[in-house]
Amino acid sequence: MKKTISILCIFAIIFSACSVFAFASDSEKPYENSEYYEIGDYSIHYRVFPAEGERKGRIMMLHGFLCSTYAWRNMVPILNGAGYECVLADLPNFGFSTRENGGMEIIDREDIVISLMESIAPANEWIIAGHSMGGGVAVNIAIEEDVEALLLYCPAPQSEFPKQMEGIMTSKLMKSFMNLFFNYGTRIPILVKMIIYAATMDWQFAMDYDITGVTDATQHDGFGGGLCEMMFNVKATALDRADEVDCPVFICQASKDIIINQTMKDQMNGAFPDATSYLVEGGGHQCIENRADEICAETLAFLGENV
Repeated sequence: MKKTISILCIFAIIFSACSVFAFASDSEKPYENSEYYEIGDYSIHYRVFPAEGERKGRIMMLHGFLCSTYAWRNMVPILNGAGYECVLADLPNFGFSTRENGGMEIIDREDIVISLMESIAPANEWIIAGHSMGGGVAVNIAIEEDVEALLLYCPAPQSEFPKQMEGIMTSKLMKSFMNLFFNYGTRIPILVKMIIYAATMDWQFAMDYDITGVTDATQHDGFGGGLCEMMFNVKATALDRADEVDCPVFICQASKDIIINQTMKDQMNGAFPDATSYLVEGGGHQCIENRADEICAETLAFLGENV
């Protein structure tokens, strides 16, 4: 069983560590509240969920590897009910946002998100939340902008890929292979559900999972090829500048997270020694989906005490 989990983990990392190509927003919106923010060569898909009653704050929520706005679906209603407006954005190359390619002018993900935020409200009115890869992006944003709070869920610090590999990874042959892999590999429901199990460590949740929330985005033409391009456009997480983050920090980790290794956890925890920490006992990497009630309770308690 452990060998099977290890293999699934590798698949999950491949699925998530890459993502990229370019397509404009579809004429038919993927969700009823879908909007698109245009910046340079990018069309960024995002969704706004208003607070119920008096608004206590705004949260920009950034998803993790392979994921999209769909990953936050179980946390958002709870946060809305507690008075927080939630804005969910698909980072470039994921969900229904533009896939990067070699012929476009690249903009850092952090700059794109900051621009989107400021199109809605000043940066200092925002709480930044990030899961996995989105946590690394959120850290970089909190370093550059004076935000109200930083919420990190199973955060993954990112590093730059070796430039020596760029020619191979962005070749037409590799892109074609990756396109086929994601287009047809995600059409095997049991494979997708097993990956979800590896990410959540919750078999029943995985079996009941509506996989179209993942596959609708990954089956767009060019998804896999886009992943290859994105590897070399990622801005490393500046943990050496973490002391420049001047806001309360909440870090949520999961005890059975097999996607983020202990070294990565230690790096993130060490960068924020004064952060409020919480461990989801028995939770997997995607605990924001199947343990939303528990995580939201801790998040709201943190916000109530610190913001």
